[in-house]
Amino acid sequence: MAASARWRGLQDLFEHVPLDDRAKEQLFDEMSKPDRLYHGVGHLELLWRRHRLYAGGAGLADPSVDRLVACAIAYHDAVYDHSRSDNEDRSAEFWLRASAGSPVSEEDRQWVAQTIRATKDHLAYAPDAGATGAKARLRERARAWVVDLDLTPLGEPPHLFEDNTRLLRAESGHLSDAEWEAKMLAFGRRFLAAPRIYRFPELAAIFESPARRNLARLPLSRS
Repeated sequence: MAASARWRGLQDLFEHVPLDDRAKEQLFDEMSKPDRLYHGVGHLELLWRRHRLYAGGAGLADPSVDRLVACAIAYHDAVYDHSRSDNEDRSAEFWLRASAGSPVSEEDRQWVAQTIRATKDHLAYAPDAGATGAKARLRERARAWVVDLDLTPLGEPPHLFEDNTRLLRAESGHLSDAEWEAKMLAFGRRFLAAPRIYRFPELAAIFESPARRNLARLPLSRS
């Protein structure tokens, strides 16, 4: 896909990210690198489209939530080095540098950074049960929503799931076949053992069963 078409695909997302054009162009260039086979522009567009489609049903149709979620989606994979395990921390730092001096409040900048870090381990993320007040509770739900959205590709139709798996394998060319299989085995088993993959019933109703079927179909996720 041409760069101009990829840029157009992100226009609605970028309109909700209150940073200047230079910051958005820098992010776009990073996300468009040739080795971004899965973790690229298309992934951002997909997650944002699903936010717009399902947020209302989850009670998250709020302009302030849109801005937070847009920033978190846009920057959650800003740094992706397949040979490192600290990409989320580095992506959060990328966001903090990009948003410094922007109209985004410090509170919101830190919320986005913390949300990006939460995507490091989707199943382990635990919302703050002690959050009090309507605003704090809404922001906790919004963070959990971003974490859930990032998992929706697990529930794609089988052929798309297989395509994504091939792209992820191509991104992990530094791993031997045996290392890749071990990684996939651990991933598949962990998610299949989880009592639930998605926290939001609005997403679980659509993606939970297909995600489990996809993971179960992987030979590498079978014991």
